[in-house]
Amino acid sequence: MLTDYCAISTSTTCCPIDSRRTGAITRQRPRVLSDIYVAADKQEVTLLGLLDLSAAFDCVDHDILLRRLRQSFGIGGTALAWIESFLRGRTQQVAYAGSLSAAILLLCGVPQSSVLGPLLFLLYTAELFDIIAGTGLTSHSYADDTQLYISAPAPFAMTTVQQFVSCFEKVDAWMSSNRLKMNADKTQLIWLGTRQ
Repeated sequence: MLTDYCAISTSTTCCPIDSRRTGAITRQRPRVLSDIYVAADKQEVTLLGLLDLSAAFDCVDHDILLRRLRQSFGIGGTALAWIESFLRGRTQQVAYAGSLSAAILLLCGVPQSSVLGPLLFLLYTAELFDIIAGTGLTSHSYADDTQLYISAPAPFAMTTVQQFVSCFEKVDAWMSSNRLKMNADKTQLIWLGTRQ
C-alpha cells in the first residue's frame, strides 16, 4: 500500500528517491553523476556532500513517524493501525557470555532488514528534502545514504560553500529535532569539476 501511495502521489517529498521503482540504487547513482557531468560541461564545479547518519534506522521515533504518516501523508485507519502494530511492542535483548539480559521495550527504530523499514525511514525523513531544496541544493537518497550537492561557476565557489554550509546547518538542526544524528567524522565533502 505504501509503495502504491508513493507511486501515485504528486507530492515532491513523499518518496524523494526512486524507491517505488525496481533498481532504485542503480538509478540514483547515475543521476547524481549525470548532474555532475552536466555541470562540468557548463564549466561549473560541484560541491558534493555524502552524509552519514549514526544508527539512523535505530533512531526513528515511533510517535513522530506515526504522526507524520497521518498528518503529512494522510495514512489512517487500518493501514496506520497495521503500521503501528508493526512498530509497537518490539523488544530487544542482549546475549553475552551465555547470559541473556532482560527484554527492553523499544520506543524507537525500524527494522533495516525488512522491506517496510527503509520505506518507513524515507517517509520519516521526507520533509528534510523540502528543507534541502529550499536552500537551492539538490539531494538524492537511498535509505539512509543521502547526497547533497550544488553546482556553480568556479569564481562563485565561496558563495557556493556558504550556501552549502547554510543547508548543512539546517539539515543538522532538523535531524537533531527528529532524533537523528549526523556522523560528522564519516560525512564527506568533495569538489568535482574539470580544470578551469
